[in-house]
Amino acid sequence: YRIVFGAITGVADVADLNGELYALLSGGDTDRGETPNGLYRLDGAGGAELVADISGFIREHPVAEKPRDYDTDGQPYAMLAMGDVFWVTEGNSNQVLRVGLDGTVARVVDLSQGHPIPTGIAPAPDGGAYVAYFTAAPYAEGSAKVVKVAPDGAITDAWTGLTLVTALAVGPDGTLYALEMATGHGNDPDAIAPGTGRVVRMTGPDTMEPVVTGLALPIAMDFGPDGALHIAGPTFGADEGQGTILRVDLSGPQPIVVPTELPAGFLC
Repeated sequence: YRIVFGAITGVADVADLNGELYALLSGGDTDRGETPNGLYRLDGAGGAELVADISGFIREHPVAEKPRDYDTDGQPYAMLAMGDVFWVTEGNSNQVLRVGLDGTVARVVDLSQGHPIPTGIAPAPDGGAYVAYFTAAPYAEGSAKVVKVAPDGAITDAWTGLTLVTALAVGPDGTLYALEMATGHGNDPDAIAPGTGRVVRMTGPDTMEPVVTGLALPIAMDFGPDGALHIAGPTFGADEGQGTILRVDLSGPQPIVVPTELPAGFLC
């Protein structure tokens, strides 16, 4: 599907809940009678059943500040299982939604002021969730952050001074990690370049240390059951199959520098 500003997208995230696999669809176009954005249950045989219609909720419940590139279907980005529901970040209208397996959709919090573009989401240790901001153009370095969203929708800054955050993950020891799509561009979006993405580890409310560098516009990451970090990319430009998933073992010296040209079967 081609979304409002021309980019092509489809399934934005997948998650397992109670032994069933769910997909979060982004890029639907109900104006043209196509599939709505929402939560879908996958049947394991190539089929998908709509569980919750996010497009319909966004049309019926607008946020306080619609963006200039407002998409009536929204752009769901990532989801996190919270008990028997999912929390979903939506990066066009800028909000966090609570999506139930019974088809209900509700707003946890309206984040639309200033168009921060919420992206990654990860569980907070004492309830609620961490939510990352990608930030709007010109994507100035150091202007992104992570906020903590409480179950009642209250927001507090958790980690500031970040850049173009596309994903969050909590390590086996409870440490928070952020995936930065690109760095080194200052305030110039035209200077955003592949090979400048990185993973950083939180060391304080406004400090960090690099863990993995040299990434080509990374988009997603998570820790596997073996404790290794898995990183997917690029965010765009992989129309001819250039997408990669890296497995990174963090037990050795850091930062780990990813080579520009990845050899077949490359593992960090």
